[in-house]
Amino acid sequence: MTKITANVPLLDGVFEIAIDGEKIVAVTPSSTETDLYIGPTLFDIQVNGYGGVSCWDMTDPESGALAKISGMFLEQGVGLWIPTVITNHHEALLEIFTAIGKELDADPELEKSIPGLHLEGPYISKVNGPRGVHPLECVRPGSWDEFTQYQTASGGRIRYVTLAPEVDGNIDFIKKCVEAGVIVSIGHSDLDRESMNKAVEAGVSLSTHLGNGAHDMIQRHNNYIWYQLAARKTYAAFISDGQHLPSECMTAMIHAKGLERSVITSDCVGLGGMPAGIYGDVEKLPNGRLVATGTPNLAGSSSNLRECVEQVVNLTDLSHAQGWRLGSIQAAKAMGLPDKLGIEVGKEASITVYKRPDNDYKIDIVETWVAGKKLFAK
Repeated sequence: MTKITANVPLLDGVFEIAIDGEKIVAVTPSSTETDLYIGPTLFDIQVNGYGGVSCWDMTDPESGALAKISGMFLEQGVGLWIPTVITNHHEALLEIFTAIGKELDADPELEKSIPGLHLEGPYISKVNGPRGVHPLECVRPGSWDEFTQYQTASGGRIRYVTLAPEVDGNIDFIKKCVEAGVIVSIGHSDLDRESMNKAVEAGVSLSTHLGNGAHDMIQRHNNYIWYQLAARKTYAAFISDGQHLPSECMTAMIHAKGLERSVITSDCVGLGGMPAGIYGDVEKLPNGRLVATGTPNLAGSSSNLRECVEQVVNLTDLSHAQGWRLGSIQAAKAMGLPDKLGIEVGKEASITVYKRPDNDYKIDIVETWVAGKKLFAK
């Protein structure tokens, strides 16, 4: 048995946490003075890549891409994460999911950090703006036969799908996903009010990177952002890197959705964690912003989820405890894993130990544990 004494912001006090096997077995108040903090480990539900490695680039299927990313994330206090596979041709998606499935089959310990996969597209809007950077030639309506091939190739690991409900046939596709236990999220969509209502009735439960993957200009009252913010039965994920949503916008959107229905994510790409510079058609600026080279146009996120937790606290009126909750417990709830994370007896011992050197929004990671195992120590 291992015991750790630390401040627990989610419980507003100092506690001794006892870990036995994969579970937390005791949480006891303590009078010990300590500069350590503990929270449920950070859980990033949307990751495209990090540290020069991509989740979907399987040119070398033996490269161990997911293990490399996971190792880098552990250093950032991110013990759980979901790889994202984006819009592509059918055969390419089959190849990617097959390679991912093989890597996870070969490494059960890695799979404890990866409780599912995310298919973002190809069943999205063809409209410029909502489509984002997804290749138009690969965008298509939902196909249950096609999707079941991806699910089989991955070993049944696709946990959620991002799509546009207004596309012909996608409401029926949503129903089939929900019946099969797959979470469906709205994203890269140009939906109207009727499509929104039908999607919720069909079982949609999340919005992917709400406020992004959208037109630059929309009708001020009747638009897909308000429809999704107003939906009381769905969660919404927000990219809180400080680049995708301005401070005022992020504050207003999180409060409109409500803390109990909000999640933060990084949506980071392979240039996350890399030095500033020009990488072909993408440039990473000194402030971390990724742009299409030679333009001011955003080209993805370079932040990890620890940095996103810092920024959601720095740029809004949320407390440190609230920001941490949005990046951990709320993510688990949105992914249908409400019992996985928490500083409570019986919860999985997936925790992050850290310090707050200046007692402000900055976080210094000390240890990261997944399912009772300390996988990173500073």
